[in-house]
Amino acid sequence: MLDLCIVGGLGRMGHAIAGLAEAEPDIRIVSVWETPEAIGSAGPYAETTCYRKNPVKVVSRVEEAVEMCGAVVDFSLPQAFLALLEACETARKPLVTGTTGIEGKERMLGKLASQVAVVSAPNMSIGINTLLGVCDDLGHGLAKEADAEIVEIHHRTKKDVPSGTALEIARVLASASGKRVAVGRPEGHATAAGEIVIHSLRMGDVPGTHTIIFSLKGESLEITHKAMSRECFALGALRAARFVSLARPGLYSMQDVIAFT
Repeated sequence: MLDLCIVGGLGRMGHAIAGLAEAEPDIRIVSVWETPEAIGSAGPYAETTCYRKNPVKVVSRVEEAVEMCGAVVDFSLPQAFLALLEACETARKPLVTGTTGIEGKERMLGKLASQVAVVSAPNMSIGINTLLGVCDDLGHGLAKEADAEIVEIHHRTKKDVPSGTALEIARVLASASGKRVAVGRPEGHATAAGEIVIHSLRMGDVPGTHTIIFSLKGESLEITHKAMSRECFALGALRAARFVSLARPGLYSMQDVIAFT
């Protein structure tokens, strides 16, 4: 049985993970790290999340939450990341982290990854990570010739703009095509020949939509991934948690998780 600590476990992603973990025979949630404010405003964990497999300790001290588990799954905010990282390093706990908006995140994970397995990914859905694999081929071919733009849509409360997923798609395309990444462009201006441009919309409760548009003379190609619910991210996170519990120390991507399993 793999015991998990969920960081941000009272948020939307925490609820999605709890809902899926309830039915998994080899995984259980044993602890949640949350802010005192979130804990104070929430009801009992079993009632809030409908996770009733076993008792879950919801605490505001990260060290206490991390010490109890076999692996940590993190969907929190950037301001919590340093404290989490220090706790994981001290306790030598494997980590799955999907928190975005942290500059230099992979560099920061270096020490922990030398001790245990770490998966860091801006998006843990299988569909998006399959798309990222295709983007390398598209970058070497189509993106060199075509105007290329990315449109991403997320719920109105998402903090980081553009999304980490859009930035990763653009990074892969740019690396393969030799172009540079640009965030938005002046209204009425055409796409610059050497740029891959990202546009962001924040509206409603959209879990996440990413569209890549390639435009050539007389034709265009659009590739869209739509997250219908947060379950696709939660499924990927649980898959990654199994992976880090078995893998050797190192910093891994979701492509590594998919290849392994």
